[in-house]
Amino acid sequence: MYHKTAGPWCTLLLIVFGFNIGSLAQEKKDTVSSQAGIDTTKFNKGVKKLLGLITRVPEVDQSPFTIKSEDPFLKYEGKIIRKINIRRIGFDKIVLDTAYTFRSFIANTANNLHTDTKESVIRNHLFIREGRPLNAYRVADNERTIRNLEFILDARIFVKPISKSSDSVDLLIVTRDVFSLGGSVSTSLPGKYRIRIRDINIAGLGHYVQVGQIYDQRRTPRYAYEGFYQINNIKGSFIDASLGYTKLNRGISVGNENERSVYFKLSRALYQPFARFAGAIEYSDNLSRNVYSEADSTFSRYHYRIQDYWIGYSIGHKRLPKNLRENRNRTFLALRSFKQYFLKGATNIDLTEPDRFAYRDRLSILAQLTFFRQDFYKTQYVLGFGRTEDVPHGYRISFTGGWERELQSKRPYVGSELNYNKVQATGTILTFNLKVASFWNGSDAEDGLFSFDFTKYSKINKIRRSIIRTQFESGYAVLFNQNVKRGIDIRDLNGIAGFLTDSLVGLQRFTIAQEATIFTPWKVLGFRMAPTGRVEFALIQRSGKFLQARNLFAGLSVGLRARNENLIFNTFEARIFYYPRIVEGLDHFRATIITNFRIRYPTNLVNKPSTVFPYY
Repeated sequence: MYHKTAGPWCTLLLIVFGFNIGSLAQEKKDTVSSQAGIDTTKFNKGVKKLLGLITRVPEVDQSPFTIKSEDPFLKYEGKIIRKINIRRIGFDKIVLDTAYTFRSFIANTANNLHTDTKESVIRNHLFIREGRPLNAYRVADNERTIRNLEFILDARIFVKPISKSSDSVDLLIVTRDVFSLGGSVSTSLPGKYRIRIRDINIAGLGHYVQVGQIYDQRRTPRYAYEGFYQINNIKGSFIDASLGYTKLNRGISVGNENERSVYFKLSRALYQPFARFAGAIEYSDNLSRNVYSEADSTFSRYHYRIQDYWIGYSIGHKRLPKNLRENRNRTFLALRSFKQYFLKGATNIDLTEPDRFAYRDRLSILAQLTFFRQDFYKTQYVLGFGRTEDVPHGYRISFTGGWERELQSKRPYVGSELNYNKVQATGTILTFNLKVASFWNGSDAEDGLFSFDFTKYSKINKIRRSIIRTQFESGYAVLFNQNVKRGIDIRDLNGIAGFLTDSLVGLQRFTIAQEATIFTPWKVLGFRMAPTGRVEFALIQRSGKFLQARNLFAGLSVGLRARNENLIFNTFEARIFYYPRIVEGLDHFRATIITNFRIRYPTNLVNKPSTVFPYY
C-alpha cells in the first residue's frame, strides 16, 4: 500500500525539479500530429469514457485529446441545416457515446433527484438556425457557448448527413448536466453553525438560487442570512440578471470588515465573435457591521456604494456571406463609467498600508478599442479533471484612453494591452501578455506601468494510468513615477502562492514558477484526486538596487486537489507551504484547506474597459 501512495508524490517532485519525463515513461506519439487536427472518427472512438461519473470506479480517460473546435464540422461546410435535434442524457451516459450506459446506484440516484435542463433552455442558447448553411466556426462557437454554461458538464454537436448526395444535414446536440444541487454545513457546537444551500439549475430552467444562514453566539445579532437569485439568458437575449442580499460578507466588496451588502447586476457577454453588443449594469451598497464587538479604535466603520456601467459594440458586423468565408478578425469598441464613493462618517479606514489605497473615492470614464481573433481548441487536463476544456488560440490587442479622479488627483489615462495565445501541434499551450500604461499630469507621466507575463502548459504526458501536465510561469513588472497608486507586491497570486504579506511593496518585480499536477486514476465517492507541487521565486525592489540577495524570496508547496466534475462544487485543495525566508508576521510553514477553489481556463473574447490597476 505504501508504494502506491508514495509513487505519485515522488514523481511529482521529480517533475517539479526538472527531471525529464521522457526517461520515466515510454515514448508515445503526440496527441495531435498536425495543426490541422485529427481524424474525427478516430477521435470519437478514442475518447470514450471522457466524462467521469458519480462513481467509485477508479478509471482515467486513456485517450486525452487536443483538437481544433471547428475541425469536426469543416467537411459539412455549406450544407443546409435541415433540422436541429436536442438530446439530454443522464449521469449514467457519456456525451460522446450515448449508447454506452454505466450501471451505478449513485448515478441512478442522481438521475432521480435531478431535473434535466429543459430543451427550451438549450434552444434559447442557439444562434445557429435551421434552413441556413452550416458554418463550421459558428457551429463550434455555439457548442462552446452551451458547454460553458455553469449547469452543463459537457455538450457536443454531431452532424448527420441525410444522404451522400444530399445538400442538407441534421444536427444533434447532446448535453449532460452537472448535478445542480449543492450546499455546505460547518459547525463548532454548541455555539456556531453555518449552512448554505444552492441549486444552479432550479427546475431545469437554468436559474440559480442560493440561501444561507449563520448562527454564532459571539455575534450581535447571533443570526444572519443571505440570498441570491440569477436568471440566465432572459428570453434568448443572452442577458443575465442577478440580485443578492447578504449579511455574511459575501457581496462585491473592497473592504476588510464584515459587510452587509445589497447588489444587482444585468450583463451580456460577447458570447461569440459576431455578436453585436456586450455590456453590464452593476450596483452594490455595502456597509461595515461590527458584529464581533471590536474596539472602536480598531474597527473600520464605513458605508460605500459602487456603480459600474459599460457597453460595447462589434464594428463591421455583416450578414453571413454566401461563400461562408467570414473575417474572424474583429473590432470591438466599448465605453465604461465606474464610480466608487464612501458616504460621510467613515472612520479608521487608514489603519494598514493596503487600507489607504482601498478605501478611496474613485471615478473613471474610459473608452477602449479592441482588435481580436479568438478561435478555440478542445482539450482536457489543463485545469479541469478530465472534462472538455476550451482553450483559445489567437490574439487580442486593446487601446484604452480616458480620465480618472482619485483623491485630489484628476488625470487622463492611456494604456494598451496585448494578449496572445498559441496551441502547438503537440498540445503545448503558450500565453503571452504585455501591458503598457500611464496616467498623465500635463506632459509628465505618473503611475506608469510596464508588465510582461508568460505562461506555458506542457503537452499531456502519461505515466501508466496517470496524466501529467506541468505549468511554467514567469513575469516582470515595473512601476515608474509612482504618485497615487499602490506599489507592486509579491503577495499570493502576484508573486508567491500563499505568501500573505502586505509589507513587501516596491517598484519592480520579477517572478518565476514551475508547477506540476498529476491526475491520478483514484476516486473517492466520485472525486478525482490530483497531487500537485509548486516551486517559485520572486524578486522585489523595495529600495536601492533591484538585483540583491535581500530582495529574493521563495516558496515551495505540495498539495492535493479533488474534484467531481459532475457536481457544482468547485475544486477542493489541501496544501502545505514552506518559505525559506520570511518577514514579520509570517511563519516558515503554512497549511491551508480551500473548499471552494475555482479554477477554469479563461475564454472571454473581450474585457470591459479598465486601467491596468484593477478596481476590485
